[in-house]
Amino acid sequence: MIRIDARKRRSFNNSRSEVHAAPDEGVSISPRQLKIGLVALILVPTIVLASWIVTDTIVHATSDEAFCGSCHTMTPMAASYREDLHGGAGERGVRAKCSQCHVPHDNAINYIVTKTRFGLHDAWAELTYDPDEIDWQAKREHRETFVFDSACLECHADLQRASESSAKSYVAHRPYFLGTVDARCVTCHQRVGHKNLSTHLAASGSKGGSQ
Repeated sequence: MIRIDARKRRSFNNSRSEVHAAPDEGVSISPRQLKIGLVALILVPTIVLASWIVTDTIVHATSDEAFCGSCHTMTPMAASYREDLHGGAGERGVRAKCSQCHVPHDNAINYIVTKTRFGLHDAWAELTYDPDEIDWQAKREHRETFVFDSACLECHADLQRASESSAKSYVAHRPYFLGTVDARCVTCHQRVGHKNLSTHLAASGSKGGSQ
């Protein structure tokens, strides 16, 4: 018969208790951590909301003809815009903002990025370029790069349906909506948004204005 020493037995039992006993430790949060959490809970949404309000205010304040036309080089464009249907002229005129045509409307990020990029470029050009050396007529040949279909369709959302109800419009727009032509809205509507722009360019003495 094998005898186990009493001290070894107690040591063995104690070690088993240590292995199987689950420590009862609660999660404690210090007052400092609690304060930091509360401040973050209040501060983060406040910063996000304030940033959105500031961004939205800036976007709207820099989107219309009053702002864009404040630059000297844009004077002919602003004048021709006011004579166009899209500038509110005539009984059927609807006053569209510059950003409603010259900024893409496919998604918010692309809208903000493109508007910022164009704005910075225009500000730099206004400060560093000689406005009399800018050939605006030549730039108009690249109108597809600064007038966006997603912007046109933001207002003319029913164009496809309206075209189907008019034989003339249907024939003109059907290839576009079917995707069988590589064309943009301004490929065909070359003078949209700025009536008599060539005349205003010529009157301002701009290069290429007489074309």
